[in-house]
Amino acid sequence: MEAQATQLETGTYEILRNRLLKSSTDLRQRLDLLNTERKQVFGAVDTRLLGTGRITTENNCVPWDMVPVGQRFIFGYNVVLGLKAEPDLADVFGVYEYAEHDFRPLGLELLQNPQFLEEFRNLYRYYKNTQFVKFAVIGVHLFMVFRVGKSASDVKTFKWLIQGDTLSYIDNRSDHEYTFPPQHEFSWKRATRDMQRGGKHPHISIEDKVFVETVGGDLTIKVEDNTTSGHGILSEPVDNKDQTLDDSEIYYAVVGNLILLKIRPYQEQQYRYFIFNHKLKTAQRLDALADACVLLPDGQGLIFPHGFYLQTGDNKLFDNGLREMLFEKRVVSPNGEDFLYVFFNKDHGTYLLLSYNRIAQRVDNPIVCHGYALFENGELCYFRADDEPKKHHAVQIWQTPYTAPDFQLPVTSDSYLYKLGNKEIVRAMSEVQEVLTLTGKDDSYAGLYLDLIRQTTALTDAYHWLREPAAQALAEPLGEIRQTATAAVEEFEKVQSIRKNTAQQTAAVFQKADELTGRIRRSAPDTVTEFVQLLGELRGVRGEVISLKELRYVELPAVEKHAADLEALSKEVALQTVDFLLRPDALLPYSQRVQAIADGVEQVQKTVEADQREQETAAVAQELELLIEVVSNLPIPDPTQTTAIIDNISTVYARFNQIRAALKRRRQALAGTEAQAEFTAQLKLLEQALTNYLDLADTPAKCDEYLTKLMVQLEELEGKFPDFDQFIEQLTTRREQVVEAFESKKTALVAARNQRATALLQSAERLLKAVQSRLTRLESVADINGYFAADVMVEKVRQMAQELINLGDSVKSDDVLSRLKTLREDAVRQLRDRADLYADGGQTLKFGPHAFTVNTQPLELTVVLRDGDLHYHLTGTNFFQKITDPALLASKPVWEQTVLSENQDVYRAEFLAWRILQAAQHPAPANPEAGRAAVLSVPELGHLSPAELLTYVQQFMAARYQEGYLKGVHDHDAALLLTALVRLTRTADLLRYPADTRAAAALYWLRFADPDQRAHWERQLQGIGVLLQVFPDSQEFDELKTELQTAVDHFAEQTGLFTLGQVAEAGDYLFHELTHTGTFIIAAEAAELYQQFQKQLHERQATELFQQSIDQLKDQPVAQFNLVRQWVQAVQPKRLTPQPPLQGERESQPLANGTGLAHTSVQHAPNENRQAPSSPLGEGAGLVRRLSAPCCCSLRPTTLPA
Repeated sequence: MEAQATQLETGTYEILRNRLLKSSTDLRQRLDLLNTERKQVFGAVDTRLLGTGRITTENNCVPWDMVPVGQRFIFGYNVVLGLKAEPDLADVFGVYEYAEHDFRPLGLELLQNPQFLEEFRNLYRYYKNTQFVKFAVIGVHLFMVFRVGKSASDVKTFKWLIQGDTLSYIDNRSDHEYTFPPQHEFSWKRATRDMQRGGKHPHISIEDKVFVETVGGDLTIKVEDNTTSGHGILSEPVDNKDQTLDDSEIYYAVVGNLILLKIRPYQEQQYRYFIFNHKLKTAQRLDALADACVLLPDGQGLIFPHGFYLQTGDNKLFDNGLREMLFEKRVVSPNGEDFLYVFFNKDHGTYLLLSYNRIAQRVDNPIVCHGYALFENGELCYFRADDEPKKHHAVQIWQTPYTAPDFQLPVTSDSYLYKLGNKEIVRAMSEVQEVLTLTGKDDSYAGLYLDLIRQTTALTDAYHWLREPAAQALAEPLGEIRQTATAAVEEFEKVQSIRKNTAQQTAAVFQKADELTGRIRRSAPDTVTEFVQLLGELRGVRGEVISLKELRYVELPAVEKHAADLEALSKEVALQTVDFLLRPDALLPYSQRVQAIADGVEQVQKTVEADQREQETAAVAQELELLIEVVSNLPIPDPTQTTAIIDNISTVYARFNQIRAALKRRRQALAGTEAQAEFTAQLKLLEQALTNYLDLADTPAKCDEYLTKLMVQLEELEGKFPDFDQFIEQLTTRREQVVEAFESKKTALVAARNQRATALLQSAERLLKAVQSRLTRLESVADINGYFAADVMVEKVRQMAQELINLGDSVKSDDVLSRLKTLREDAVRQLRDRADLYADGGQTLKFGPHAFTVNTQPLELTVVLRDGDLHYHLTGTNFFQKITDPALLASKPVWEQTVLSENQDVYRAEFLAWRILQAAQHPAPANPEAGRAAVLSVPELGHLSPAELLTYVQQFMAARYQEGYLKGVHDHDAALLLTALVRLTRTADLLRYPADTRAAAALYWLRFADPDQRAHWERQLQGIGVLLQVFPDSQEFDELKTELQTAVDHFAEQTGLFTLGQVAEAGDYLFHELTHTGTFIIAAEAAELYQQFQKQLHERQATELFQQSIDQLKDQPVAQFNLVRQWVQAVQPKRLTPQPPLQGERESQPLANGTGLAHTSVQHAPNENRQAPSSPLGEGAGLVRRLSAPCCCSLRPTTLPA
């Protein structure tokens, strides 16, 4: 069961990790098998001890070095000369033959060269302290190195050429050729100022991977670019505490995943060397890098005199105590598997041999010696010397893989591996070993799975033979590792996130626990409240700590330790609490709090205040329950003490129960009133939401959506007031109303949608008919195709089809599109038929050799003017029938009028100017949504420039197609006319109304209006006049104008003095006249006629007779007005008789306002008329009279304005 639980708790990532380890084990086993088979095929030379031999010299000496020459070797040493003046060659060198692990001395014939012997003697002759120190093989040359001074650099050399088993002396002038290779196979870069990052703890950024600083008294290496903190992964003190970043010297080198650091803090003599591993985020100090550091094969890492460091972080250090070791050379085994790194100390003549295996990626035990010889068969002889001269010198003999390139091992040439080659296999196995190393890394290795994917992919791509069974099919486990690593990348990110979250939670809880522990240790509670508070906090923190165990990847030992510490602290505080509770006044604070709460219950006025009181009582009750629990669980020796404490607490607790009951009653009393107010407010909010949603619901789907939202709100209200049955009934009623409202809106929207779809279909059908008609006139298939590709009507049909789809009516849309497609196909077919049957562009029909004329004109019934009469006519025939309808005959004057805007008397531009002037009486703002332009008032027209006025006229006439205006002609003329009209209208004031209208309005107001009604109207009009002085643009007075117009119409119908046409604008005129001045305007011409009339009466001595005659009819105002009119016409028949009206014009009464009215109204309102000046517009005035002839006077204009 435990195993099953563990398996269930194992996450995906752990499963992948186990799968990866399993594949890794398989890969390692196959790699070992391949390595074994490789050694069997190519032979294997393992490093092992063969034995120990001895070299005997003639004299006691201190050996310094040895070098092989074929199967012989030269043994170099230094002897104590004693009384001998100059040493012989035998005192420095010995030649031996190495055979069968034995050393046999030979003569010095190998070195017998006269020039060399002479120069050898001279060397010891001129340099008394000459000592042999080293054999150096550089290329094909052998250098015998002698130290001639105190310094190890004071040397002289003899240069030989190695030729197989012999030597050929060259010279002693090649000291400059004796050099060591570069000691660091990489370049150091110095950190610059632009790499510095400022802040509280500034540092230098190295490739944005590692951050270094030497300020604040220490040298710190950090992995985060965080200048607010001085903490890092490695820190060391520096000598000078007050240095800045600029004071230190910092060098670095990047070698794969490794970053080498070379740092010298301010005023320090020595550099400090560090290796930072970017993958592991670790840093390590290695001062051994100062002497020498070279690269391992394939970039696997670094090797130096004291150990090696791999890219994967694996490293090994040797405590050999060697210093100032210089890298001398690198020896590679023929198969490329092993590498021998040779280091040398010039002062002591000490060699350090480090053998590195490329596959195993490890270094064998280092060999420290004073001389060595490596023979062609791979046997290594080396010795260790001491300071005591001896004749017999022990030499260890080892077998190594470092054979000569020509050295042959027994091989199996018929193997598949032999065809691949030993070096190829070794190189592949080395890379496979890197994969195995990576699979053994834990999660802290950055980019582990990405590296595995890259490595395995590169392996299988570079070495195709890894799939072969003869090569153990290494590609199979490599592929499994790649698949597992690919799957683990995403899971690893999740695990990292979980671990980070767990670490954050753990740190936060631990910090909280530590802070609480410290506060308890430092505090000394002196009230029961403080004890209870501490116990409560301890219980809460213990719960949080214990809960940490449920987190994945948590450190259980740390959690358990904190939990145990908190448990012990809880027991300690609990015992202190019990001791305190035994005091008589221990519960006094609770008693005081209980009394305070009880006093506040009666002062509660709101349920919110009641809730606060309940929370206070609950908090105190919880603290008391905690006290009872603590006391009950503690092992108190005396039971009476436990009983006494619990009784005291129970007494306080009982008081709490009484407070709760009183508070509950008080809360119930307040809840009803507050609930009613809240419910009413919620209902208002619901009504507002209903209104808004009904406005927003413009589709059936939105109706359902908003209905659902309101239903949810209603459900929430029901849940909020479950204890009030009256509310539930109202909500039920409101739910029904909401449903009905949305159903009605939805039904209307569906109907509107269907209506819109029907309208679109009808429009599409009309367009299709137009398209069909157009197609009959096209003469080629190319024209038809071009028409369907670019014509606006065709595109409009497609748009309508798309609109139908948007409306959800795909059936109609498909029908329209299919009919459009059918039209095209039929047009193409009919075009081809016409091409076969018709000739002369379709005018004749061919039947063999015969041709017949074809009438293609459609048969339609029309009305035409023929011989001065209207006739019915069928197009394409000779059928004519005269029309005798009386109503139609009565309209004969307009039969030849082609447009409604122009006839024999009115020019089209005049009509347009008149239309604009009429529209200006009722200005309106623009409505872009409805496509309606703004209508300007007369003052606004007067402020327009000529160009702006012309533009306005063009906009006004643009939508009036039926009136037949021609742009560039009528708009230009109308603008000129309108300029005069606007100027005349603005200066003529109310004279713009016809004389008959003004006369009728004045006569009604002064003689026929009911006095009470007139007084009422006067008060209204005076107030409106004041309003218009403040707000001259106000327009909302149509109701009053209608009342005035109705009264004047009634007056005209009763008296018969004026026709309804003459008084059509009387109400509007009265409104404007009486809201401006209260007096009636009189034209200058009327005033002049009146003066002439009075003069005629006076000349004929008839003034009294005239007055008497009209006074007799003062009670009969209609008869009186007619009498006055007769007097005026009788006295001046020539001057006052109007000319006959224009055709279609009514008779006018031009003298009413100017003459008769003055006499009939003088006794009632002697000051109610005002005279207007003569018009200054000249010709413009005539134009106004002409245009307003049907409603003004009968005077004709003499000319039109230019």
